[in-house]
Amino acid sequence: MGRTANDERGASRSRRATHETAGHAASGSARPSQYQVIDEPLNEHGHRRELSTLRLKVMLMLFISALLIALSLLVSVLATRIFNQINPAIADDLEWKARRGATELAEAAALGIAIQDRPTVERSFGEYRGNADVAQVAVLDRTGALLASYGRPLANEGELYAGPPGVVRVTDTTLSAWAAAKIEGNVVGKVALVVSKGRLRAGQRLRREILGATLFGCLAALVITLFFVNAYLGPLVTLTHRGLRTARELEIAKRIQTSILPTRTSVRSLEIAASMMPATEVGGDYYDVIPVEDGAWIAIGDVAGHGVQAGLIMMMVQSVVASATKMRPDATPAELWNALNRVLIENVRGRMGCEEHVTFSLMRYTTDGRLVFAGAHEDVIICRVDSGKCEQVETPGTWLGIDEALGSTIVDTTARLRGGDVMVLYTDGITEARNAKGEMFGRRRLVDVIERHHSEPSEIIRQKIIDGVTEWMDTQDDDVTVLVLRYGAEGAAVTAAA
Repeated sequence: MGRTANDERGASRSRRATHETAGHAASGSARPSQYQVIDEPLNEHGHRRELSTLRLKVMLMLFISALLIALSLLVSVLATRIFNQINPAIADDLEWKARRGATELAEAAALGIAIQDRPTVERSFGEYRGNADVAQVAVLDRTGALLASYGRPLANEGELYAGPPGVVRVTDTTLSAWAAAKIEGNVVGKVALVVSKGRLRAGQRLRREILGATLFGCLAALVITLFFVNAYLGPLVTLTHRGLRTARELEIAKRIQTSILPTRTSVRSLEIAASMMPATEVGGDYYDVIPVEDGAWIAIGDVAGHGVQAGLIMMMVQSVVASATKMRPDATPAELWNALNRVLIENVRGRMGCEEHVTFSLMRYTTDGRLVFAGAHEDVIICRVDSGKCEQVETPGTWLGIDEALGSTIVDTTARLRGGDVMVLYTDGITEARNAKGEMFGRRRLVDVIERHHSEPSEIIRQKIIDGVTEWMDTQDDDVTVLVLRYGAEGAAVTAAA
């Protein structure tokens, strides 16, 4: 509401339904909604199938289980392929080290073996001493006696020299090879090098750990997921049901709201174009044009707040105005305003327990251009044909639905239209539309648009106003409603189009 509430009311420009009236005939077909509501599918009997919490839980658990199993298999395959490439390379490297190391050590230790000098032989071990892969170095003299050694003695040292020199002997834990130490072609001793398979075993152990960790992680994730699915899916499904049901209810309410706006109504000597853009599925803006024998009743209002409650109050206003103007066509706007005020106080405050109110103006137009109106709403803008300038006529009343005692303060105000004059009625959704900087569109900009296009048809003026507001505002925070009425257009009609 422009005059009262600074409510936080949000909805993006893209979520805007538009109800437009213009001076041309509309098709009789149903108006499609700009909103899409996701409905549950129908079962084989044609009834709407409710979402099953149990079914969703089972399906979700199966899906997550399959996903985790697939992930485990993927990790296992990748780990196996990686280690299948790494382990042979490590084995080849260890085999080469055993064969090549035995040969190098035999060459380095030959002189020390020949002179039976243990320290010389041990110094020849060089870089092999302390190598992580080397388990043992054993040196025999020409008689086969152990001359020097490095590392931990093996239980089967006698087997180190079995087989021909240079051939790698493989056991569960080691690889070994021996070479003959020679001087000038004469064998002076033997050198054996034993290499540990520690690196191979470490790789295999790492592979098992990776696969085990993957399996444990997937099982843990599955257990945790099942817990959360069981604990939270039920409430989520319930909220989804409520959300879908609320969306359908809002859609129905919006259709009802737009369907009660005037359609294909001819008013003598008036060319009318109107547009309403609710900020939410159900808006609080209202307008009506009710023709009578010598003119028409014209109403415009804005309910405080948005949503279903504001829409219900708006429909109350429309129903009472339509009934009262037909039952008492000779009543004054002030008299009908009082009747409407009493009904709203009884229904809204007494029965619904709400405190919403309505800015509302009710106007009696006669074909001679005379206007009589009562209530409190935005100023009436009249653009005079002779000057092209706008006059702003105040609506000196009060709001609907506040206090029945205020009815005594409501008076009728008069104005007059001359042939070619343009009258514009609007809600504060136009003047209070804000741009990205927080600046309001304002009444001055509205007047500028009207004065620039006052000589054009009502439909063009309405569209220029809507275009100007739409381009100006960053997001639509309020309902936007405008009526443009040109006096003196004989036989014009107001026609609703979605």
